Amino acid sequence: MDPISIGIMAVGLGMQIFGGVSQAQNAKQTAAVNQDIAKQEAAINDVKARQMEMEARRTQIENMRNGQRARAQAIQTATTQGAQFGTGLQGGLAQVQDKMAWNMLGVDQALANGRDINSLNKNISSDKMQLAALGGENATAAGYSSLGGALIKAGPIVGQVSQGFGGSANIGTFDSNNWGAAPTWKTYA
Repeated sequence: MDPISIGIMAVGLGMQIFGGVSQAQNAKQTAAVNQDIAKQEAAINDVKARQMEMEARRTQIENMRNGQRARAQAIQTATTQGAQFGTGLQGGLAQVQDKMAWNMLGVDQALANGRDINSLNKNISSDKMQLAALGGENATAAGYSSLGGALIKAGPIVGQVSQGFGGSANIGTFDSNNWGAAPTWKTYA
């Protein structure tokens, strides 16, 4: 084989090796960026959860205030009409209390749903981080696999080239039926 072909093959093998190593490094960097994105998404979900909790508490306080206002107004109206000792007032107050409890229940149910959604979002973010890591490992393995394929393809060519430099090669053969015997040497030209 001529020296130019040998040189071209060596350059090609070097480029394949460089490409495989670069591919593995890029995959690791990509995985790190994907993990960072997933971490930021998880942090956003945490902020949304805090906001949801705060809004729920404010709504509950507002419901209580509205209930207290309605109760005070009912008492004021009954007293003005001289009916503060009647059963109508007690019925009206019970109605105000029921409405307030109903509103509080709605807020609590919405808050529970929001907490469930936040929990699922956290699981998704965790899964995304894991997928990013696995993707990086997979791409690294693909890079090394590509590198191994290049070496396998280049192996026979390099072997043929190296035989051309030494003239003849001594290769020992081993008789597996006779374990104690020394190897015999044959010369191939």
